[in-house]
Amino acid sequence: MNPVLKIKHIYYRLRLILNHGYYTQYLKKQGVKIGKNSVIIYPSYIDGRLPYLLEVGDNVVMSQNLTILTHDATSAFAGDLIKIGRVRILDHSFIGANTTILCNISIGPNSIVGAGSVVSKDIPPDTVYSGNPARFICTVEQFIAKHKQASEEKKIFEGKHFRHPYIPDSSKQFLKDSLSDTFGYFCAKLPENRKI
Repeated sequence: MNPVLKIKHIYYRLRLILNHGYYTQYLKKQGVKIGKNSVIIYPSYIDGRLPYLLEVGDNVVMSQNLTILTHDATSAFAGDLIKIGRVRILDHSFIGANTTILCNISIGPNSIVGAGSVVSKDIPPDTVYSGNPARFICTVEQFIAKHKQASEEKKIFEGKHFRHPYIPDSSKQFLKDSLSDTFGYFCAKLPENRKI
């Protein structure tokens, strides 16, 4: 194993951990309410003008490169008016990478917003929305059932064996070959009835 590569990996991991903590604390100091066990992955843009109008519940995951706006200056075309509104992302929700959430929006609880979505209307509880503009895809119950069914047919891998950049090249190639014409799943521990 290349020691320089390992040191770089440790440095970048530490930097991410430090940035995450710093970013969360920075947002809290700006007035953003962030619940327990919630993550806003850096880099993301939280409205710098009115960040204190954002409220994030407990156990929320918000992926990188999000844009969350609590104001909309396009209304200035109607005169001396700038639209403002609270944004609430409620408990147990997941927001995919590169999503834009406009002002005066409520998401969840227990909802999923797909990557690259533009959320311009409220997202009801227990639903999956995606697209530009974000549209209803299915319920969370249907989403779970779909992936449980797919996991019966697709390959499952213990993620801990494949996630580090300094794993053996043979393991990297094995994973690439296994996914050459389909997708699979990572899990923390393989089910007893499954083998790679």
